[in-house]
Amino acid sequence: MPEDIKRDWMPVDGQSVPHLFQFNRYPPQDMLYHHYSNLDQLLHKEGVTNFEPYILLQLGPPPLQLSESYMAAIKEAPFPILSFTLVPISGHPVRFPIWVLDYWRGIKRATGYRQSWKNVLEWLREISGSQLMVEICDQVMAGLSCFPWNGGNCTVRGMTSLLADSYLSDFHIDHTLAKISHHHCDHYGVEVSKRHVFFTVLDLSSIIEAYKNGIHSACALHKPKQLLEAENRIISGHVDSVAGVLHLPNHWTSLVITFKPPKILYGDSLGSSIPSNKASSLRQWICHMLDRSGHGIMESDISVYSLPTTIQQDAFSCGLVAPNAISHHYLPQTSPLLQPNPLSVACC
Repeated sequence: MPEDIKRDWMPVDGQSVPHLFQFNRYPPQDMLYHHYSNLDQLLHKEGVTNFEPYILLQLGPPPLQLSESYMAAIKEAPFPILSFTLVPISGHPVRFPIWVLDYWRGIKRATGYRQSWKNVLEWLREISGSQLMVEICDQVMAGLSCFPWNGGNCTVRGMTSLLADSYLSDFHIDHTLAKISHHHCDHYGVEVSKRHVFFTVLDLSSIIEAYKNGIHSACALHKPKQLLEAENRIISGHVDSVAGVLHLPNHWTSLVITFKPPKILYGDSLGSSIPSNKASSLRQWICHMLDRSGHGIMESDISVYSLPTTIQQDAFSCGLVAPNAISHHYLPQTSPLLQPNPLSVACC
């Protein structure tokens, strides 16, 4: 399928659900075409020259059974098929490039997901009329919007984790850090707050991955767009610190990095030190940022200090303790450290 068709005429795999609702190039409903028992005469070795893609907005796809018959015939043909002809019940025969079958299949799948999401959102809007349900529904809808339109990771387990008594996910951590960022802005004002960046879990993981083999192996392709934008602000001297929750195997830890002076603050609710490979990647990233800003520094000059953090007394509260340590660092007056007893953690 041509790249420009995939880019401009189909929803993008991996984009969040709101992107699916903004997409406005869906084709008409299925059309009726003649279903011949022998399709050999309608399959062609030659391609279609000067195909006008706008015809896809005028002619709907064939019914599923006919589409599958064409694909089976194409697969069984003794020579490569580059185009095929459909004969509408009323109208003239139309010749399509072979990739149109893939396009219609992808669009049909997207249309089904779109309708399912509409049903979910309508249900949520109906039950959110109760004041007690408003906040819960807002959180559920925010969680649903994180899933990509293609449903690739939209499993029952993933959906229920938004409400179930289970370990916190990246979504929950990022949501909490976003709230801390908003509170920091409310407390100190926009001008002060914008000099402190709160990274998502993906941002921090991308830094660790990009620099695991050294500065020279770091590649922008390994970094999300929002991370690259933050790096540009760091290099230009508009950021004083960054913070985020670092994921270790089955464990969340807290991290604050300052640039004036350069240092790493690390908090682990189990009392452990930062893993050496993580520390090495972070030091190399800091050196890279400072070097590009004209303030080079040696990795050995970047020390790791302890970030005040509650020591957990259970096996599952690190997902609450780690963001709390970051919140306490930036808002010590309004965000005290959690008490380690299970009741305080449960209330949080």
